[in-house]
Amino acid sequence: MQNPFILEPLLVLMRDYHRLPRNPERFEAYLHMTVGGAERTADLAKPPLVYMNPMGKDHVLEALEMWIALEAETLVTTTLEEAARRLELQWPPLKVGLVIVDDLKGSWTNRHFNDAGFRFKLEGVRATGWLAIPLWSSEAPSLESLRLEVLECCARVAYFWERGEPKTLRAMMQQESYVAKFAGRLPTLNSDDLEYTRTVLEPLLESTHQPTQLAALYGDAVAVELGYPPLGLSARAGFELALWQALQ
Repeated sequence: MQNPFILEPLLVLMRDYHRLPRNPERFEAYLHMTVGGAERTADLAKPPLVYMNPMGKDHVLEALEMWIALEAETLVTTTLEEAARRLELQWPPLKVGLVIVDDLKGSWTNRHFNDAGFRFKLEGVRATGWLAIPLWSSEAPSLESLRLEVLECCARVAYFWERGEPKTLRAMMQQESYVAKFAGRLPTLNSDDLEYTRTVLEPLLESTHQPTQLAALYGDAVAVELGYPPLGLSARAGFELALWQALQ
């Protein structure tokens, strides 16, 4: 069976870009790298790079250097092969690219909005033929964490291919329970917290209200950060509950 996931190496490209001085010429280089120049803004050459901070500072370059030293893209290649074998996918080839997302010092990058977009807004994958796998600048590079992320991204796009984008909180939790179980994650909240979370979320499962959904999935600290009413939940409570229920 042909592997439908085809890695397009982007780490060295991003590393070399971040070595450029932060000036207007650097942004022009970004346009040429992503869309072939300012005159072709409708034709993305490398869609994952739109998530990159074009004026990323030294911490982004340092992270990219570490990912390259870890030979991250070699791990990604083997993990994509594993995912394709386990999922038994039959679809046209899909390009896959790692992208550094600057949630540490990127002024317009909110970690949780972006994370939710990677999880639940997947029509762009179908439209572009590219799957972006985020590397968060706030997290220390880890091959173990990257492997889990790659498995989840592959399982998520396979789930999307069959069912489309989730609209309700219930559908989001069902998707993410499948994804996390496929990757081999385990819940970290204790049984009392999980049972409490189940009680809180039960009447909210058909909600399509984004503030409610994000508060339910990511917990109170994120809800407050985003200016949403908290629900009395621990960090990532909705994700944790979804996985716990899938493992029962």
